[in-house]
Amino acid sequence: MNEIRILEVSYKNNGFITLCSELDKYLNIAIGGQCKREKYIKYNDLDTMDYVIIAYNQDNPIGCAALRKYSDTEIEIKRVFVKEAFRGRNIGGKLLEQLVSQAKDTGYSTMILETGAFLQVSVHLYGSYGFEKIENYGAYKNMKESLCMRLNIEKNSISYCTGRRINETDLRQLFTSVEWLSANYAQRMETAFQKAGTVISAWYNNQLIGLVEALDDGELNAYIHYLLVRPDFQLRGVGSMLLEKIKEKYKDYLYVIVICEKKENIPFYQKMNFEIAEGAIPLQIRKV
Repeated sequence: MNEIRILEVSYKNNGFITLCSELDKYLNIAIGGQCKREKYIKYNDLDTMDYVIIAYNQDNPIGCAALRKYSDTEIEIKRVFVKEAFRGRNIGGKLLEQLVSQAKDTGYSTMILETGAFLQVSVHLYGSYGFEKIENYGAYKNMKESLCMRLNIEKNSISYCTGRRINETDLRQLFTSVEWLSANYAQRMETAFQKAGTVISAWYNNQLIGLVEALDDGELNAYIHYLLVRPDFQLRGVGSMLLEKIKEKYKDYLYVIVICEKKENIPFYQKMNFEIAEGAIPLQIRKV
C-alpha cells in the first residue's frame, strides 16, 4: 500500500466536498433513504467546520474528518469517512488520532460526537479509542437513530482503549521500558494483537503507557497474557484500571487466569480478587 498522508485543508477543498458527498450517499443507503436523513442535513453544513483533514493516497483523497466547536470546553467530531476500497487499514483510526491531538492542542477538555446506532463499524472505531456512550445531546436528543459518545481529553488525563490498533514502535518502547524480552518481537506482537481475544491499552498524550492482553475460548476461560505499565506511570492506578476493565469484559466466564511470574506481584493480584491456585504448576515450551 502506498503511504497515506493526512493534511489539514479548508472546508472549501474540492476533495473534502466530494468525500462528504460520498459520505451522504453512503448514509442514505445505510439508513434506508435520504428522506430519513433530512433532519440531520442542516447540522452538517461544511462551512461550520473549524478544522478539516483529508487522508491522501498519493494525490487521491480517500478519507476525511472534521472538528467543530460546540462550547468553550467541548468540540464535536464531524464528517468522518473513508472510501470503501481503503477500509480495514486503520485509516479511520489515524484520522481520529489527529482529531484528538488537535482538540487537545487547542485547549478543549471534551470531545463529543453523534453517529448512527446502526453504524456498528463506526461505533466500534470510536469505542476502541475510549469514547463512551452518553445520552443524546442538543439537536439529537429526540432522534432515536442517533447514538452520541464522549471522550475526556483534559490535560494529564489517561484514556483507556479497547481494540485500538497499536503499532510496532509503540509496543517496542513500552516493553523496553519494563525490560521485557518481548520488545525484541514487537513486529510479530503487532500482528498478534490484531488477532488476540482482547487488548486494552492505556494512553497519555497519545503515548502508549500500559496494556493488558487476554486470550479466551469465547465462552468459559480467559487467560491474561500481558499486563504491564510504563515505570513512570506505575503506582498511579493504571494497572488496576486495566485489570478491572479486563475483569469486566470476562465477568461471565468461569475462569480468568493469570500466571504471576514475580512473587512480589502476588499481593497486587490478590487485591484485585485473584486467588492462588493451590497445587498448580505453570509449564512452558520456551524458544527464546
